Amino acid sequence: MGTRGPIPQPDNVRALRGNPGGRPAPKRVAARPGAPSPPTWLDTEAKAEWRRVVPELDRLGVLAKVDRAALTTYCAAWSKFAAAEKLLQQDDLVAERRAGNGPAKNPAWQIWREAATTTAMLAKELFLTPAARLRSVKPEDDDGNADAGILD
Repeated sequence: MGTRGPIPQPDNVRALRGNPGGRPAPKRVAARPGAPSPPTWLDTEAKAEWRRVVPELDRLGVLAKVDRAALTTYCAAWSKFAAAEKLLQQDDLVAERRAGNGPAKNPAWQIWREAATTTAMLAKELFLTPAARLRSVKPEDDDGNADAGILD
């Protein structure tokens, strides 16, 4: 179960708005920015997804080398999702059972659902969704002014 209550404000937003409650701001853990290198064992689809998302995330300044495991899991789950989607497009949504007891749900649905769930969860954590980006604030804009446009 996740943390209760609203999503915490980024430190720079909290500093601009003030602290009317007077509660001390929590100390945050920060990692040095930088893009991790992909594992060599990723399949073709996962490597393609890595090449698609990592440059953008690195440009946004939200990546650190310690994010490799989360990125790898995201890309591998994306690859499984894509493979299951292709299977479902080629085959019927309902499959015959081996024992001949009538139709059943295609087994690729479970793979599709689990991979989609993992991909969606990690996409949110890695700022790959519009909602996740709206909840975050980039530390500095292109001009180096940390306060510009945060409350707009």
